[in-house]
Amino acid sequence: MIYSTSFESDWQFFVRQALYILFSLFIFFLVSRIDFRTACHLYPLFYLLVVALLVVTFAVGIESHGSTRWLDLKVVNLQGSELAKPVLALALAGFLAKYSPAGWKNFFISAALMALPTLLVFSQPDLGNSFILVSIWVFVVFIAGVNILYLAATAAVSLAATPFFWSFLKGYQKTRLLSFLNPSLYSQGASYNIVQALIALGSGQVFGRGLGRGTQSHLNFLPAARTDFIFASIGEELGFIGILLVIILTGFLVYRLVRIAGSLKTKEASLFTFGVAAILFFQFFVNAGMNMGVLPVTGVTLPFVSFGGSSIFSMFLLIGLVQGAEKEIREV
Repeated sequence: MIYSTSFESDWQFFVRQALYILFSLFIFFLVSRIDFRTACHLYPLFYLLVVALLVVTFAVGIESHGSTRWLDLKVVNLQGSELAKPVLALALAGFLAKYSPAGWKNFFISAALMALPTLLVFSQPDLGNSFILVSIWVFVVFIAGVNILYLAATAAVSLAATPFFWSFLKGYQKTRLLSFLNPSLYSQGASYNIVQALIALGSGQVFGRGLGRGTQSHLNFLPAARTDFIFASIGEELGFIGILLVIILTGFLVYRLVRIAGSLKTKEASLFTFGVAAILFFQFFVNAGMNMGVLPVTGVTLPFVSFGGSSIFSMFLLIGLVQGAEKEIREV
């Protein structure tokens, strides 16, 4: 799809993505051979490194479209928020396996573990990946046996604090949220992306226009056709059948992760794998939702599909750690 949605002069995007995948596959095989328990015990180190990476991004990061999310490593641009996902899942699994969130103190500490990287990502600003990080925490503490009253109280406080967080949003983020509520008022402005994505999805109908024949992407109507809106590109060129295939494959992967999580022998490995399932599910849900106009537009990629080295690396890192944890079943 990345090759199909590229112009003749943009063939390097296909080559770059292929190289990202090859490198990420190497990391996958390398990480899958590491003892998961060792990796889990090192979560404080990984956590501090990611927080430091996010802080450094503010100082020397690349600014693009009003956001500072990437570090220029010359060979590739590194997005710290993508690495924060596996590290947060690992940190929560390591902490909650030893300290149950049923007690208010441990619940508060787990919330603090989530809050620090989330606030840093939110300040870049990156609303979409901030939501993913919060979702990881909610799902993992729920699986770990949290007192539901704690989650309900947290939700109530968060809802009450919405006006406070609204004041910290950038102008374009506020406009995106308002345009989501009424796209017709911003059809040539903030809602432009949603409108073009819906046109692309609708024009694909059942079987699609065919690979390389998507007018929305090739005529430059659909922005970010190979990244944030690749879901709409798939719908236009491969139709409902192509979209259904992506949904089935993603659903099967999430299903397998949940099955593996339930069969693992240690609580750390089980909680982490449940966390990985949550990451894939929520990230897919947010990306597909914004492409279909049922969620506001955010910079969240489609797992394993969208163009981007950091996103692909993060996904393969997650699956590699699960593969390493899954070895427990064979060893016991």
